[in-house]
Amino acid sequence: MTTTAGSGAAPVVPYARLVLLAACLGLFMSFVEVTAAISTLRALQVDMGVAPADLSWVSSTYTLVVAACVLSGGALGERLGRHRVFLAGVALLAAGSLVVATADGYPQVLLGRGVSGLGGALVLPTSLALITTTFFVDLPRMVRYLAVWVSVSGIGLAVGPLLGGLLLDVSGWRAVYVVNTPLAVVTVLVTLRAVTESRVPDRPLDLAGQFWAVLGLSTLVYGIAVGGREGYDDPWVAGVLAVAAVALTALVVTEHRAAVPMLDVRMMRNARYTAALCVAAASLFVFVGVVFVEVLFLQRVRGSGPLDTGVRLLPAMLAFVAATFTAQRLAGRVRPGRLLALGSVVTAVAALVLLFQRPDGSYAVTALGLALVGSGSGLVVAPSTNAAFEVVDGALMGQASSAVTAFRQVGSVLATSVLGAVLALRFLGSLPGSLDERGVAGPVADRVVAVARDGGAGTAAVAPPRITGAVGDAFTSGVHGALWVVAGVACAAAVLAWTLLAARRPE
Repeated sequence: MTTTAGSGAAPVVPYARLVLLAACLGLFMSFVEVTAAISTLRALQVDMGVAPADLSWVSSTYTLVVAACVLSGGALGERLGRHRVFLAGVALLAAGSLVVATADGYPQVLLGRGVSGLGGALVLPTSLALITTTFFVDLPRMVRYLAVWVSVSGIGLAVGPLLGGLLLDVSGWRAVYVVNTPLAVVTVLVTLRAVTESRVPDRPLDLAGQFWAVLGLSTLVYGIAVGGREGYDDPWVAGVLAVAAVALTALVVTEHRAAVPMLDVRMMRNARYTAALCVAAASLFVFVGVVFVEVLFLQRVRGSGPLDTGVRLLPAMLAFVAATFTAQRLAGRVRPGRLLALGSVVTAVAALVLLFQRPDGSYAVTALGLALVGSGSGLVVAPSTNAAFEVVDGALMGQASSAVTAFRQVGSVLATSVLGAVLALRFLGSLPGSLDERGVAGPVADRVVAVARDGGAGTAAVAPPRITGAVGDAFTSGVHGALWVVAGVACAAAVLAWTLLAARRPE
């Protein structure tokens, strides 16, 4: 319940900081799952004898399920209760992690990652809703708390490799998946204490929309990920992507006709609103994508251990948090669209700086690029919500916040699948030439390419220096290809923000 403390005073919200803490803990659990798992891949492969080509699904399964179900998570929260669905998501995140930690085989690992993904899909939209529905009566405080909430996503992404590396050194890969259990207990206790239930009891569940969203997003992410390894001319990959196109088209048609849609596509007739959604998606595509690519570069090319990788990613986390709070302080003086444009330009520059990374180069280039991408992303992620609010009527702010959250998460999931595919295609395309330049030819070169195509690039460290050098050069080429995509996405976001969002809203 919200009360007021005298005329003109800000409304009093009971347990305000505990509400923020609950939302942030849930968000942290969701994002730490993304990058912490990457640090466990090599140890898990050795322990369970997983085929290299299958190893990427340990991280991809989680993001695929999140992308497929995040829209449904928001709709279920409104219908069944945001408090209730949030707690269910927290429980599923912890349960899925425990399934992985106790796994005695690879199928159980994938099952646990899928369960965690379902939990993440429930937590991500409802954690934001806990803040917006609690503090909508106090807009300045809501904006401040949203900045804190957004910064936690960057902390979770950057802390994941650091925390995973530390636990791997101390205990083993299974310990990494136990982290969310104590966090879940604390989150549940805080939520039960501070958060009151809110829901829209007469809201239809829009089952048709949820079906098309799950089918369309899951097949899209799956097709992109598999196409990076098998090639997009593979009949199976082409068929999966065709299903995705049909399903996403059906989603748009279904939501356009629905009386109470899960995703109101009619609002997207407003070009400024659509631009805000696209920039929101681009913001996490860029940040998650750079963290993902840099983890692979540092571990597979530079040979950094999990803990060292986490430490080397700290510039991105620190800069992201600092820029997020800077954006919040500038919110009343600088239009959101201008912050979005500036932040997007900075992230594009960051990707270009990271192109100067070399297998034997200085870490200073990596640190500078990571600091820039953290700074630019911090100027974009939080203001993207404000930009959406600025171009819709007050009664539609709830739908706008849900849509921004969904687009952000789809952007983060597409980052790993799209950039992973680009990296794989560029790596495999460059490897034969790199081997030839180093004098490796014939059956030996064919064998190296075959192993790399099956996903064994990370195991090449046991090979002779000529081969490891060629693999490192080719993998760096793949990283550069992914970074060019990041730069392109950031530039497109900057153009959208400047042309459609930087100007004042027409009366």
